[in-house]
Amino acid sequence: MKKALTHLKLEQANLAKRQKLDDLAAEYMQVTQAYINWLIDREIREPDKYAAVPEEDLPTPLSDRWQRCAWMQACGIVRSWYSNERENRPVLRNICLQANTNVVKLEWPDKPSTFDLWLKISTLDKGHPVLIPLTLYDRAREAITQFPKLCSGVTLNKRDGDWYATLVVEKRGRKPKLKQVVGVDIGLINIASTSIGQQYGQISEPLRRRVELATAKRRHKQKLNACLKRKGKPTLDLTDQRAEAFARNEIGQALNRLIADLPPGAAAAVERLTVKDMRFKSRQMNRWLKAGQLGYTRDKLKFKLDERGIRYRSVQPAYSSQECSHCGFVSPMNRRTQADFDCLWCGYKANADENAAANLAKRFDDEALNTLPFRDVGTELAIRFMRRLPDARSASAGLELQPIIWLPRGKVVVAIDEPPPTVNQPG
Repeated sequence: MKKALTHLKLEQANLAKRQKLDDLAAEYMQVTQAYINWLIDREIREPDKYAAVPEEDLPTPLSDRWQRCAWMQACGIVRSWYSNERENRPVLRNICLQANTNVVKLEWPDKPSTFDLWLKISTLDKGHPVLIPLTLYDRAREAITQFPKLCSGVTLNKRDGDWYATLVVEKRGRKPKLKQVVGVDIGLINIASTSIGQQYGQISEPLRRRVELATAKRRHKQKLNACLKRKGKPTLDLTDQRAEAFARNEIGQALNRLIADLPPGAAAAVERLTVKDMRFKSRQMNRWLKAGQLGYTRDKLKFKLDERGIRYRSVQPAYSSQECSHCGFVSPMNRRTQADFDCLWCGYKANADENAAANLAKRFDDEALNTLPFRDVGTELAIRFMRRLPDARSASAGLELQPIIWLPRGKVVVAIDEPPPTVNQPG
């Protein structure tokens, strides 16, 4: 089990050491960008980060070990770019150095000191690394007592002129045996809903006001940027850091309550959510979608579960909101409103998010369904539903029980005027 210690400020480094870090970062980012371009130009979709670093006509003072780190970082970026089906080539703007133990080492001080760790970083000046004292904040010290092993990877970031480090700590131990599976559905109305009937967090009124205010500011900045472009001046950043931080704070509080309420020994079935293709017809709903930060909620939930040693698995989410958790009938008409679920086949009624969470819990060990592509899940669920019908006594597989059948995609309606004959009926 691992935990990340973020926002460790390197404020005790003097100006000379910071200048060496700046020179290193400039060269490192240039080499990483060159590797990214090299991979995309050759359309290498699954680059091997352990393969030999390509020998391009790229004169650089970076050491071979730093070039290896740049190559591994570039491979990760290119893999993500292809998997997300992006069109615009990635351009590195923020300074981020993903280093391993060959170039950055963590050392404990030999004697009691005013700081907690030494950060030993190789620079462009071969054989002359810089030693930067690192002071941990209180929560980081508590985490190190619980996770005593320091992992080798260190990430260095520069934001607003200040350098920060991110460390990863680890503790070894087996996760508890599985006693129960709890499905967790991530949504817009409720941040998270569970299969045991709990709901956590909603988009609050203060957050709604912040989103509306951020939208008005964005429109104003867009008009201002149009004028600045015509004048050849640099444009303004359109992101609103405060609104995003406010939303993430609410999400974190809701997820903390969710994890605290999980039964002992329970595992979590988390939906394998894909946010990049989610769009609404309404611009207002798209703003709520952005404010809800579903992708961040998914990743944060996994991080918190892993941090506390709770088992979880990402399961196939397709049609979980349209499938009845009691009989398995799938139809978009089962969920005619955002909040209510009403099965057209068996009449089961429940909260829509709780019903979806119950379906996710059932898919925890469903290997066949979890390995299917999204578009094939509807067909598989329909076949399973038909197999559960009393076809042993009825050649029509129970279709005579309902005159109208809504197929899983809800686009085709089959009307049956007269019930077909069964094996138990004469003729």
